[in-house]
Amino acid sequence: MVIGTGLRPAFTLIELLIVLLLMGIIYGIAFNTVLGKSPKERAEEGISLATVDRIFRESPAYGKKRLDLYCSEKMVCYFTVDGDVTTSFQLFQPAVAYKLNPDETLQSIDYPHMRIGKEEFAPAYIFSCRENGLFVPAIVRSVDVWYYLHPILGMKRFDESISMISFMRRSDYLPDVAGYAQ
Repeated sequence: MVIGTGLRPAFTLIELLIVLLLMGIIYGIAFNTVLGKSPKERAEEGISLATVDRIFRESPAYGKKRLDLYCSEKMVCYFTVDGDVTTSFQLFQPAVAYKLNPDETLQSIDYPHMRIGKEEFAPAYIFSCRENGLFVPAIVRSVDVWYYLHPILGMKRFDESISMISFMRRSDYLPDVAGYAQ
């Protein structure tokens, strides 16, 4: 007659740690997806020139108040609502503003020095959105990429200035009709 030792098969410590690790990963993914991020966190996380119009559209003041984004040569940007700074953040793309002349040539814009809070600087470029939700047309060049802020469609990216000007000419907002893009 064999007398049992009373031991039953069980999980080892390693197996339990692996299960806990997998549960932690699943919970981390689930909470990040379910809870989401605030508009400010999303704005600071993935802002580039190609998506800068998202800051305007996610603002509670969009379509109600004047919104402006002033960016310095040091790539620090200040987002204002009716002239009051609500947030500032760092972009990682240097850029220069341009205006489209009547003869369809592009000319860089030199903005005068301005003061926002304690900072005094000459903006490298300015993006604006009117109270009615329409963007003020703007042209910006970063390295070899051109960006055009369309009044309705938002930011458009172009690899060359010729295709950008062609797009602007086909647009509902022609520079000679709606004011020159600056």
